[in-house]
Amino acid sequence: MFDIAGQPQSAWQSYVFEYVPHSLREAVAHLSGEFTAAYLLDCLILEKGLRSRLPSNSTRQPNTPLTNDERSDRFVVLLRLWAKGCHTVVDERLFADTARRRPEELEALREYFRQNALRSKKKITHPSKQPYNKM
Repeated sequence: MFDIAGQPQSAWQSYVFEYVPHSLREAVAHLSGEFTAAYLLDCLILEKGLRSRLPSNSTRQPNTPLTNDERSDRFVVLLRLWAKGCHTVVDERLFADTARRRPEELEALREYFRQNALRSKKKITHPSKQPYNKM
């Protein structure tokens, strides 16, 4: 298993680069010229929060912004959990903080998921609407 606490920063950055799906990079490519590990980790937090359908009002709660140390600590915990197979775990406070810091990325990912949902619905047609084939 990947142990972030025992690894130098470059090791966890490599892990983030490998873990982030290509589709997530595509969704935010127009917003960033360079993908750093920190940027991709923020986008990954947003993606996981959206996939788990966190309520949109979680981004409007009057929480004070997390400090860099708090964010780092929460990232470490999440990376450990994800590395151990708990891929759906989301830190709601970190999600809200990241959404406030990166509203354009949040909106780009929402739009990406909307587009994919529409494509999926178009591919699935009800059996009664399919043409009748005589054998």
